[in-house]
Amino acid sequence: MSPPFDRKIITICLLVNACTMMIAHAFSPTSTASSITSTKLFMAPKYDKSSQLWSPTRPEEEASAGYGVFGSLLRQGPVPFVQRLKDPAMYEQAVLKMMASEGMDRNEAQGNMDAYLQNPNDWALQKYEEKNGAPKFDYANANMDPKQLVLTGLWSALLFSIAVRAVYVLTTGCDDFCQEYHI
Repeated sequence: MSPPFDRKIITICLLVNACTMMIAHAFSPTSTASSITSTKLFMAPKYDKSSQLWSPTRPEEEASAGYGVFGSLLRQGPVPFVQRLKDPAMYEQAVLKMMASEGMDRNEAQGNMDAYLQNPNDWALQKYEEKNGAPKFDYANANMDPKQLVLTGLWSALLFSIAVRAVYVLTTGCDDFCQEYHI
């Protein structure tokens, strides 16, 4: 006859077993990354090793299928706008690479690239949070609310007119309006 087991010993054995299984599960792959990647990359932009450039494989992946430089200006501001004007080839290669590696469509990749160029740290933090369960941020349609665009346009026009007036007064001197209102 075997001795009766103590409840504490059984509980400890079950906890040790559960911890061992959790540790083993933590270090084992939940799904094969190659199968996921291969399905995403089937019709993605291709990388040419000889020229070391990415190239689109379908019309939906070409630059003309996305939004233009002013779309970058509206979505993320002047930094990605200037980057696109300064080095369009680099921008295009970065977008194609993001499309291929992340399995994104053209607009989503452009929105992510614009956000990255605007603030790489915030973009990386957002991507990290998304991997940990946070809702996915839609960079392709960020800041495209019509009311917000009108407000942004009005503020831009106001600030631009003040800047033009300041430059005019600084270059030509104080005119009648300036002397009358002491501006």
